[in-house]
Amino acid sequence: MRPESRRFTVFGFGSVHDTLAAEDALRVAGVPAVTIPSPRELGELCGIAIRVVPDRAAEAADALETAGAPPRASVEVVDL
Repeated sequence: MRPESRRFTVFGFGSVHDTLAAEDALRVAGVPAVTIPSPRELGELCGIAIRVVPDRAAEAADALETAGAPPRASVEVVDL
């Protein structure tokens, strides 16, 4: 039996510092997020990214913009 796959939105940042600031901003905004290694789809960024569920992605993006910690890129990924 195959495990169920799940979709996530992943935000990429230019530096580890930016990623940690974004993680703090999402925590303050109450958006659940997980720090993960950057997937290849994000390209050459700092190597650390933040994963959120898709139904909270717009809220996460707004919180990051408001906090002055916008991502450099974002991508939808499927995880098993």
